[in-house]
Amino acid sequence: MIKQSISVTLAVLLVGCGGSNDDVNINDTPQKQVNLTTNKTIPDNQSAPIYSVALIGNSHAAGLAPYLKKTLQHYAAEKSVNVETLGFGFTDDLYKNATVRAKLNDGQWSHLIIQGQKYSQSGAVLYSTKETQQWIALAKELDITPILFPEHPQKGRSEEAAYVMGIHRQIASLQAACVAPVGGAWNAAMEQMQNVSFHTSDGNHAAPSGLLLSSLVFSEIITGEKVDTGPISIIPDTALSAQQQGVLSQIASQVLVEQPACE
Repeated sequence: MIKQSISVTLAVLLVGCGGSNDDVNINDTPQKQVNLTTNKTIPDNQSAPIYSVALIGNSHAAGLAPYLKKTLQHYAAEKSVNVETLGFGFTDDLYKNATVRAKLNDGQWSHLIIQGQKYSQSGAVLYSTKETQQWIALAKELDITPILFPEHPQKGRSEEAAYVMGIHRQIASLQAACVAPVGGAWNAAMEQMQNVSFHTSDGNHAAPSGLLLSSLVFSEIITGEKVDTGPISIIPDTALSAQQQGVLSQIASQVLVEQPACE
């Protein structure tokens, strides 16, 4: 259930955001090095008969899966939908985890959402993006569509959206991948809907409204179909009215016009 996602998020805060000392269950099996000199094109799985979406990332990705599943089921009702989180942590730590990599190799996935690239909030430290590129390359080897997930900005720090997006655009310029303009959608929504809380009380993680907005962005990228279809009811109207959810869908579609994900 979607309500459970908040507790799931809290449970994984120790593999949270921005730092570099999180404990991850790392298998000692040597990690597979994908040839990064080969930059394959992005597989197009928008017409896949089943949307089977794998997700990796830190606490910002923890609550997304149930919301994304419901959103995809709404917009692609004729298809089977599966959304599964393969592991929690940063991309570099997760790439060292043979169990997580095996889950990607062994599953019949159509898409891989990649969140958890380390970055310095102050901009003073430059972290390697090699493992994030490895995830992209591995996904493409398996004919999986890789989608980078630049996390949303913290409350009151709207400038983070462009900064984090820039890091991920640079990664995609080195190893082709879709890049979801999550931060841009959040900034637009927070400006237009100032009476709605998109963050939890910590000002960092996503509240239900924010998780729905991010899911709308990913849904349009995955299906290739506009999510701007008028009032919708994906999450309970006790959280957001159908009209408000419809506004979020408009924002998601508009931002994807302004910042195409899979160029």
